[in-house]
Amino acid sequence: MMVVPEEEEEDSEDDNYVSDSSDDEDKRPPEQFDLSSSTTIMLPPRNYTLVHEDGRLHKRDNFTPMSFGMQRIHNNAAPEPVWVQTQNARWMQGTTEVVVIAHTVPRDQMRAALLDVQLAPRQVHVASRATGQVFLHGELEERIDPRTSTWLTDGTHVTMTLVKANLQIYDAGKKGTAADTHWHRLLTTDQYVERGMVDADYSELPAEHRHKAKMSELERKEKKRQEELANECALCGKDVRFFCDCRSGDKDYEKPLPEGWKDPRLGFCDPIFDGVNYDAGKSAQLQPKPAPQPRPYAGGR
Repeated sequence: MMVVPEEEEEDSEDDNYVSDSSDDEDKRPPEQFDLSSSTTIMLPPRNYTLVHEDGRLHKRDNFTPMSFGMQRIHNNAAPEPVWVQTQNARWMQGTTEVVVIAHTVPRDQMRAALLDVQLAPRQVHVASRATGQVFLHGELEERIDPRTSTWLTDGTHVTMTLVKANLQIYDAGKKGTAADTHWHRLLTTDQYVERGMVDADYSELPAEHRHKAKMSELERKEKKRQEELANECALCGKDVRFFCDCRSGDKDYEKPLPEGWKDPRLGFCDPIFDGVNYDAGKSAQLQPKPAPQPRPYAGGR
């Protein structure tokens, strides 16, 4: 979905122009999209497009959001490259690098001697040495390593390779997961890229993080398999928590409930006790209480 800039309105030659429409039509509210019978998810207007490296429109630009804000991830191999083009830059990212093309630099300025390119841990700057005209400037979304980041020009493009610092995965104050390496925008002034439009690439994470993610996935699958075996019906082979009705007529049989069936975050609630806060108490309350002691003498008769 591309954002087409509105045409500039020309100044009217007659400042006293009066519309021919009636007063009733002037008071009408502007027409809106009729979504009463539509299930289409309306996305907010965006000022970026998804393109190829050469600027051609990418098929992913016509995007249908995934449910629950989900995003495809790639742990074993890099996904198909998708570039995000904004007003001043065209960029794509991997696990450890962000490649930026400053597409607003004029062709006659694409020489290293004519450009002033500065890379800082949280800032990027591209300008003309002669005129001082700024082609790209802003604060980066996350930190980079300027010592290992590079830039070059081949006469047709000015390309910067920014090496991610990826300090988030080592920060104890954050989640420390692979998702922390994915940037949702290039500059802090840019609009966030809609979640799921660009696949996340985790194929170049450090070995310890890839091993941790793999072990977590294996543990999750094994736990799921054990639960399915424990709740498998011996008669029909289906899950007794959801699909089995073999003993639905047995009054003495209590059907097991799914895990977390009373968890309100999953949408389950008991209307009778809705809003009631339970006090589970402590184990010390089950211990016998000591015998009451006589009160001390307070004087008097």
